Amino acid sequence: MGTAVGQSGVASAAVIGAGFAGLAAAAALQAAGAAVTVLERERRVGGRVWSQTLPGGAIVEMGAEFVTEGYTVLPALVSRLGLELAPMGMSFTRRDPRGGIGVDAAALEAGLAALVAAVEAGAGEGLTVAELLERVPMDAGARELIACRIQVSYAHPVSLLAAGAVRHVGELFDDVEARRVAGGNQQVAERLAAGLRVQLGTAAVRVVQVGDGVRINDDLDVDAVVVSVPAPATDGIAFEPPLPAWKADALARVVYGQAAKLAVPLLAQAQASSVLSVPEHFWTWTAKDGDGAVAPLVTAFAGSGPAVDALRVDEGPSRYLERVAALRPDLELDAAAAVLSTWPDGAYSARQPDRPADLDDRLEAKVERIAFAGEHTERHWYSTMEGALRSGERAARQLLGSA
Repeated sequence: MGTAVGQSGVASAAVIGAGFAGLAAAAALQAAGAAVTVLERERRVGGRVWSQTLPGGAIVEMGAEFVTEGYTVLPALVSRLGLELAPMGMSFTRRDPRGGIGVDAAALEAGLAALVAAVEAGAGEGLTVAELLERVPMDAGARELIACRIQVSYAHPVSLLAAGAVRHVGELFDDVEARRVAGGNQQVAERLAAGLRVQLGTAAVRVVQVGDGVRINDDLDVDAVVVSVPAPATDGIAFEPPLPAWKADALARVVYGQAAKLAVPLLAQAQASSVLSVPEHFWTWTAKDGDGAVAPLVTAFAGSGPAVDALRVDEGPSRYLERVAALRPDLELDAAAAVLSTWPDGAYSARQPDRPADLDDRLEAKVERIAFAGEHTERHWYSTMEGALRSGERAARQLLGSA
């Protein structure tokens, strides 16, 4: 599945995509001595990490937001770049559930313990989350709440999501304070890009293997390439010769979850909070900003296709605003200033039970002098900023001959 490239063979490289994965790959290649050019079709860096400052001064994460427990690469990078992770004063994991059947704390804890035991015993092998939950004895309200919590975070229906794809099941409801980068997550991308040669507004539409190197768009000749775009975006790149069938099939098999975020400025101060709509599969939060004060802003995240469809986001934010207002009557919304963010091609990758056993291997593998990165190629930290960074570093190592 590809030919290894020795360290002495990568004097120059191109990276397609300036998201976290691409920038991590570019930084690693440049640190190893390669002359690197990053091509990005958008007019900004960061990919699915995008911070926006609203007129009132509040910073909203239009894309990936939370730095959760277990991350190591991202926190280390944040520190190295001179940035800080700011505590948000609310929990990413423990959310106040509203609506639905309802469940008390003891029944939820018992149900969660039973689910953890089933997962550890291998009972979820080949099953969806929904199928496993039906097989594990627990209170109906606990089953509904756990299913909702998983579906929202993984942005994919539990009836399709592989039971084995859910990380750290026992920690789903831990009361752990959330964190994000003070001043906006996109700063990570911006500071990485500052030390690199990045061409914004430049789409890579053609990748041709020529002799011992690769030519991009007919005018950029390099020794090696990292393709770090979402799997569907590879369809917009003409590879010559075409990608081998095993690689093309792997990329075509990547499944993406659906999500929609809504940020709404507030007309009155609020306390930090984390509230989940159980029947509608979206949650809302108010949180501290980098200065430690609760920002006058509520953000909502709807996870999974059915939840997004029910909010009719293709028609604009009105339905979403209506449902947030119903869930959070404690907040005074500035509806006219709301900002909606959607990902029609998919928010981040999801995993289904029919996923081929060798798919991770094929997604990770390089093709001659072309390596592939992106959270969808990360076998453990898929769907996260951490996974994007790890995949970029791995792709660079592959081209440099150490992986």
